[in-house]
Amino acid sequence: MTLGALVGALTVLGFAVVHDLLIVDIWFSIRPMVIAGAVCGVCIVWSYNKAVADHSTRRWFGYNGSCAVLLVALGAVSFAVLDPQFTMAELLVSDDALAEVIPPALPLMIVATVVGTFALWVLFGRNRAALIPILVTQVLLVFLVGHNLAILGLVGMSSALLYIVGEFVGLTVFLAAGFAAGVRLLASVRSRAATSV
Repeated sequence: MTLGALVGALTVLGFAVVHDLLIVDIWFSIRPMVIAGAVCGVCIVWSYNKAVADHSTRRWFGYNGSCAVLLVALGAVSFAVLDPQFTMAELLVSDDALAEVIPPALPLMIVATVVGTFALWVLFGRNRAALIPILVTQVLLVFLVGHNLAILGLVGMSSALLYIVGEFVGLTVFLAAGFAAGVRLLASVRSRAATSV
């Protein structure tokens, strides 16, 4: 779980760099983002450990990949069930765009949390002790990472929005792959160091 916290924080730092290069500067909020990354990292490792009885590299990447797929699916469902209420131009000049778009997306985010929890629980062993850790992890992932995907259906469609959708999906995959690979790499290094002592 310590590795999860460390890699979660480092992955968010990498995310901030990529976000700065591709979208917009978000360094002003790096402290809460790094803390959120560390907490999400701990919870992903915690829920994986509770859900999966026989650990393996394949299962680890499968678990993280499933979390990423659920977030991307949240974006797709957002387009299917939410009606556009805002334009991108309105949101860009808003003092607090998230305060405007999160309330109408909140029911979808709650449903996504419940569905994601159940899906991961079914896919990865159906262990009762895993339900709470998976639920906590899904709450954090949906509300801290997935909120950008949940609001997509609320924004009027344009070619600029399609580009942003691609960026959000790419960044979600980047976060999941970077985190999963980072934890696996550091765990392997730690294991080798322990056996060589």
